[in-house]
Amino acid sequence: MVPTIVVENLTKSYGASRVLHGISHSQERGDVVVLIGPSGCGKSTFLRCLNQMESMDSGRVTIAGLTFEARGGPLTTADREQQRQLRIRAGMVFQSFNLFPHLTALGNVMAAPMVVKGLDRAQAESEARTLLAKVGLAERVDAYPSQLSGGQQQRVAIARALAMGPEVMLFDEPTSALDPQLRDEVLNVLRDLADEGMTMIVVTHEMRFAREIADRIVFFDQGLIAEEGPPEQIFTNAKHARTRDFLRSTA
Repeated sequence: MVPTIVVENLTKSYGASRVLHGISHSQERGDVVVLIGPSGCGKSTFLRCLNQMESMDSGRVTIAGLTFEARGGPLTTADREQQRQLRIRAGMVFQSFNLFPHLTALGNVMAAPMVVKGLDRAQAESEARTLLAKVGLAERVDAYPSQLSGGQQQRVAIARALAMGPEVMLFDEPTSALDPQLRDEVLNVLRDLADEGMTMIVVTHEMRFAREIADRIVFFDQGLIAEEGPPEQIFTNAKHARTRDFLRSTA
């Protein structure tokens, strides 16, 4: 099977601080990869480079049929169009919900398909209602973000990303801003997406969830992939002391 995500020797620095040290990664369609590791180890920066929200210093990323290479200078019109295509093919959900406060849940989910994909209002509304029902919010379509709990807002954010019909979904600690009782609402949606065969990369500190959902666990440490493998191998027989120490600290 041809991989749907291929990362080759990705490096990224902020000033004199090197954050990613030559990351390489390959992932087939339908695989769920969970990134774990201590805070500040480069997991979120890696996702942001995949989604081209951060520029690469060196390396190459191929994701959902689009290839990006490190380059200097301003973006060209062709570069911007390729990034626009990436936003359609690879959805991303962040720690913060970033919903439009003046739009209802329905309006938030309808907006991008109408503006970016040119869907007419009737089709966009029909698809948005279907997606909000999918994430368990069929009865809250007319609620504004201020009227929703954190878990509900994050589920709207997931529906909004799915509204673009992505081939890949990237999740950057989607439950970290939620109270414990609200986390399961969001994690259940991610479980459903995994069961449906969505290609996903998930950054999380929820170890039980990571073990349950992942096809492969990738342990980041100090800007490197220190270890990766099936969940049972990583959680019961990790090869590296840093991995074992991290897992003990989260138990």
